[in-house]
Amino acid sequence: MICTDVKLPPKTLGVIHHEAVDVHNKEHLFDVLRKYKITDFYTLAALLSATGERYPLYTNQMNMGSLINSLEAGRLGLVEKIFWPSSIAAFGSTTPKRSPQFAVQEPTTVYGINKKAGELWCNYYHKRYGVDVRSVRYPGLMGWRSTPGGGTTDYAPHMIQAAVMGEQYSCYLEDNTYLSMMYMEDAINATIKLMNADPKKLTIRTSYNIQAMKFTPAELV
Repeated sequence: MICTDVKLPPKTLGVIHHEAVDVHNKEHLFDVLRKYKITDFYTLAALLSATGERYPLYTNQMNMGSLINSLEAGRLGLVEKIFWPSSIAAFGSTTPKRSPQFAVQEPTTVYGINKKAGELWCNYYHKRYGVDVRSVRYPGLMGWRSTPGGGTTDYAPHMIQAAVMGEQYSCYLEDNTYLSMMYMEDAINATIKLMNADPKKLTIRTSYNIQAMKFTPAELV
């Protein structure tokens, strides 16, 4: 297993090899995939909702460029399976609150627009080229190992961290706003199960709905 990022982290775990890769540099990305004979490719590079609204054009370039290069790696046979994360951001205010798998998708953020478009690209590459690409629509993810950065649901871990540190935190959501959430380890477990699933049993190549819990800022307080 190898992990990649634009820059190498200052400290790495000895059991994991790290490579500096810019996913927009297609040739370098492909060289790394060939070098390590990667079979399962998890492509996670993206700018999230809140950050994306500050830099909309760059966000679109970043999010869509990373996906297309990943799908091209699948089309060319450089990898066997691709995981690409979608998000509840692909929905919108016209989506029913208890969202079914197939629902109206009218996102209002650049990130959400990218996720809806990305789901369609994944389905296209599967139908047209046979690329084995798999995806889930993550809710807000909460974990304790790293600091969140740029997502709409980041208020929850920030609130918990502030409480642990004895600090005050001003939430940017109204106290009665419900958002869907999931614990990070549950999200990872679901992702691995999906990647290990028999491809013949997969019926959806856009993105699967996934859920765990929901709460308001007031309830978290």
